[in-house]
Amino acid sequence: MRITTGMMTNRYIRNLNKSAKEMNYLNERVYTGRKFFKGSEDPVSAIKAYKLRREYRSTEMYDTNLRDVESFLTAAESSLMEISNNLETVYTSYLKGITGTMGKEDREIIAKELENLQNSILTSLNAKFEDRYLFGGTSKDVLPFSVEDGKLYFKGYDITTGEHKSDGTTVDLSQLENEVINIDLGLGMTFNDGNLNQNTVFNMSMSGVKFIGYGETDGISNNLHTLIGNIKDELLKEDFSLDEISPYIERFEQQKKQVLVNVTDIGSKVNYLDFLKVRNEDNQFNLNKKILDLEHVDPAEAIIDFKMQEYSYNAALSMGNKILQNSFIDFMR
Repeated sequence: MRITTGMMTNRYIRNLNKSAKEMNYLNERVYTGRKFFKGSEDPVSAIKAYKLRREYRSTEMYDTNLRDVESFLTAAESSLMEISNNLETVYTSYLKGITGTMGKEDREIIAKELENLQNSILTSLNAKFEDRYLFGGTSKDVLPFSVEDGKLYFKGYDITTGEHKSDGTTVDLSQLENEVINIDLGLGMTFNDGNLNQNTVFNMSMSGVKFIGYGETDGISNNLHTLIGNIKDELLKEDFSLDEISPYIERFEQQKKQVLVNVTDIGSKVNYLDFLKVRNEDNQFNLNKKILDLEHVDPAEAIIDFKMQEYSYNAALSMGNKILQNSFIDFMR
């Protein structure tokens, strides 16, 4: 078979283009730092990289959730501390009012102060964070607490009897206390027989009835707002009696401790969130390292490969100049 100049030329150009394409590919690896650009180049690595990136996106979602919950709990803690401070002021005020040296006018002044503190506590109970009420439980937009005719209502239900002010239906107030809003923070959310495993999620619900108190015992209300009103009314009586006001004071001091208990509970939750944040950051770091090892080429290796291919390409150009320089006219000489 006779090898013609045209055959040599075509084969040379085809191989030269192939070399140029390979050099361009290696140049892209240097520029981008990636080992491959399409899944077909390395299917096994591409599948692993997809799984790792999916896990990494999950950690980003957990990071967002952690920050949102932490901000929510911090705002709730601040409002609870305001309520606790107001309750301490109530305690100080009624102590002055029940001493024997206080006259009726003095008790009226203290009663007015207690009424103002009641209103301040109600305002804190209805505090909002962004677009959600802090102490509304599972309700996002419904005003948690309201007062009508001296009665405190939680989402329309009498906090003492559990009766709804509009339709007369009743509810178990303990259900309102234990309302749940579960959020996935990367604890490996699982289900047991179709039921969500509560140990694998975080409950961010904050129901106000949990710390303000609800129901009544021995005819005395357990909620702090109503108890302050009872103490105020007793101070305003013409025939003020320490024996009559004492049961309300004793119940108030018992329930007041629940606010501090819940402040402590929020503090422990915030500490737990800090632990989860550190764990999630470590997980992100490890996943990112695996992704880099899997998808990204060593810069020195990529540059060396490119330079070697560039050297080969330049050598091919030089060799082509020698192969193609002979023409038909040269053979006729």
